[in-house]
Amino acid sequence: MLSVSTSPIIARYLDNVPAVSISFWRMCFGSIILWLISLIKKQDPLTNENLKRTLIAGVFLGIHFALFFGSIKLTTIANATFLGTLAPLFTFSIEKKILKRSHTSRLLLGLGLAICGAIIIIGNQFNFSSDYTMGNLMAVACSMFLGIGFIISENVRSKVGTISFSRTLFSTAAITLFVISIIMNSSLLGYSNNEYFGLLLLGIIPTILGHGSMYFAIRYISPTIVAATPMGEPILASIMAWFLFNESVGHMTLLGGSITLIGLLLLAKQK
Repeated sequence: MLSVSTSPIIARYLDNVPAVSISFWRMCFGSIILWLISLIKKQDPLTNENLKRTLIAGVFLGIHFALFFGSIKLTTIANATFLGTLAPLFTFSIEKKILKRSHTSRLLLGLGLAICGAIIIIGNQFNFSSDYTMGNLMAVACSMFLGIGFIISENVRSKVGTISFSRTLFSTAAITLFVISIIMNSSLLGYSNNEYFGLLLLGIIPTILGHGSMYFAIRYISPTIVAATPMGEPILASIMAWFLFNESVGHMTLLGGSITLIGLLLLAKQK
């Protein structure tokens, strides 16, 4: 979770890089590094069936990023941030209704606290205006695609290693974002060396270490627990921003963040 939370901190130095381009390069650099690691330490190849599922999950991951950043343009950042972290509600529904899995009261309590904490952080910043309907729907859709991707990933990860899976997943997401960047006429080139270094850091820290850890964990714990992890990002990012940039952290952020972290701790203890 800490690794994922570095994303907005690193992105602070990438003001001149469009959001879709940031997503493309973090997936691109992440996949390249994993493929290079595969040259040093041989990884088992994916079977045809697992490859198909990983490709689908990769496309969903790319669409997730595109929808999230698209929603930011059509709704408020508060709306997009909150609605974009509702993936655990979709994974929970799929696990319960389709996969027929039962969940303990601790999981329900932890998930409920995490969501309540997120609501407190957003507070009165959430805007229900009809002007933001399309953006809000895109943010919800981005959560849905991420949640479904986690369900698919769980199935594949039960059979293959993290690197074999993640290198293909990130590569597919990068290709998906490349196509989307062409459609949106978003430039992928022409940035400074410092900006490319920042993009490389995004590919290493929040992508390989952050998302990679989530896809490692999904082999052993419920996709709902994994999907809830990003809910802790706002409070951890705020603390890092306070430490690095001397930014103030509001009382509601501390209160909501604390409740969210308690919820996530309960989820972490869930087997």
